[in-house]
Amino acid sequence: MRLTGISTALIFSVCSLIAVADDRGTQETADSKSSDAAAPKQARKLPKPKAADSDAPLPEGWPGGTEPGKIEVKSYPVYRSAVAKAKNTSSAADGVLFFSLFNHISRKGVEMTAPVVMTYSDSKMIENRKEMGEMSMEFLYQSTKIGETGKGVGAVQVVDHEPRKFVCIGVQGESDRPSMASNLVKLRTWLEEHKGEWVADGEPRVLGYHGPMTPVNQRLWELQIPVKAVDTKN
Repeated sequence: MRLTGISTALIFSVCSLIAVADDRGTQETADSKSSDAAAPKQARKLPKPKAADSDAPLPEGWPGGTEPGKIEVKSYPVYRSAVAKAKNTSSAADGVLFFSLFNHISRKGVEMTAPVVMTYSDSKMIENRKEMGEMSMEFLYQSTKIGETGKGVGAVQVVDHEPRKFVCIGVQGESDRPSMASNLVKLRTWLEEHKGEWVADGEPRVLGYHGPMTPVNQRLWELQIPVKAVDTKN
């Protein structure tokens, strides 16, 4: 059965948030297992991830998902999203942000797209779940022609975002903290190796493309850092 509209929004968004919340306990559980037990799991080959738009459509003009392990620079067009923010909090605020956004799209009748976007004011929030800062979550609109910008339902704001470039790395399966932290190191290393071409231009964000219809080992995530080209004329 194909689910559409608010039903899809609910299921897709809840899954994204549950996945992130569950990941907080993943490392503690993994640490309690022996290295012998972990070795076969690490060696197991993952199936091909599902397409980024297999659970919900991407906004107009958005590029597709980045292959797991691949690093690339992608350009994003102007887009519209409903944004909820939490200040002086840890990444555990995602549940509160979700309900604010879900209430907004439910009352406004906005169709859900993929991905769900989570941005952190400090990269340390990705590396340490107890690190405090500001976190925002976005539900993306299919088009900038849908709805209008400004105050949304409750504390939600509807915002049009300017075109930006991001250096991206694809992540498959679980979005656990150790995985995201290690991939953040890879992006930083890439930026250092390409410092003559690109420089970081903001804080990282995490994109979650899939919901519960997609098996965990086929889910696709992305870790991104906004970048700008180095001015080589000076």
